Amino acid sequence: MKLLKAIGTAIVLTVLCASIALTLVAGAVRFLALNPAYLKAFMPTKDYCAEMRGRIAENLDHVALLYGFDEGALNEIVTDESIRAYTKTTIDALYTQKDLRSMQLPAYPADGFKAYVLAHTGYSEKAADDFAADCATSVTEDLSAINVGLVLWQFQKFRDGTLAQSSLLLFCAGLALTALMLVFVKLIFAGSSKRTGAVVLWGGCFMGVTLVFVPVMQFLFFDYVGRLNVSVSAFRTILTGFLNTVLYGWFFILLVLMVFVILMLSIAIARASRKKRSGKSEKTA
Repeated sequence: MKLLKAIGTAIVLTVLCASIALTLVAGAVRFLALNPAYLKAFMPTKDYCAEMRGRIAENLDHVALLYGFDEGALNEIVTDESIRAYTKTTIDALYTQKDLRSMQLPAYPADGFKAYVLAHTGYSEKAADDFAADCATSVTEDLSAINVGLVLWQFQKFRDGTLAQSSLLLFCAGLALTALMLVFVKLIFAGSSKRTGAVVLWGGCFMGVTLVFVPVMQFLFFDYVGRLNVSVSAFRTILTGFLNTVLYGWFFILLVLMVFVILMLSIAIARASRKKRSGKSEKTA
């Protein structure tokens, strides 16, 4: 009987670990990587906007010099708010346009550049329009740097692929299977071994969360995203911003789960140990 119980426990724990891992992976795909609302809320951070402004400034300075302005003179025209707005527009396009190979993004507004040159020079209206158009084109090229055929094609394959399309179903299935395995653990350790069952239950949850938590933690710890073999550019800023937003969000969720599971496992172990000590004391008496 004890052998059957041990075999049953091992099988249930193995399935429990797999179901938790499936739930966490499918959940990350569905609710983070494929969730434009999440990306729009957390991707254009202050650091992201500052880095993007640095990339924009490098190219904008070339235009400024051509028209007789000093380096950095136009930097303040492109604001964090405008970068956030354009980033959100880009994210919407990535998730709503059917064929990304022909993705269309709007041009960056030229009004701010035109107003600046008219206020600081005696340029004619036509010259001001030309200047503003050149500046807006430069900024647009940086903000829409992700608009590369090969990159968009790969993203579309992921977005429309089997994993992405079935991620919600996999998440629900993994959640249901996890709940079923937890019930099985309860049934196996029903009766006098309830406290031992609690240790096994939370231990299984700990192993399942760890199965996903450790690789994600290592991925962030060794900064694999930062090591991407892509030259410093606006394209790199957008790509790493997207990847880091998904990874850090996933890591935060996993960290909260890990802390909770460790806490519950520690409580279960403490209760089981206390019961064991109490049993030994009664036998000694």
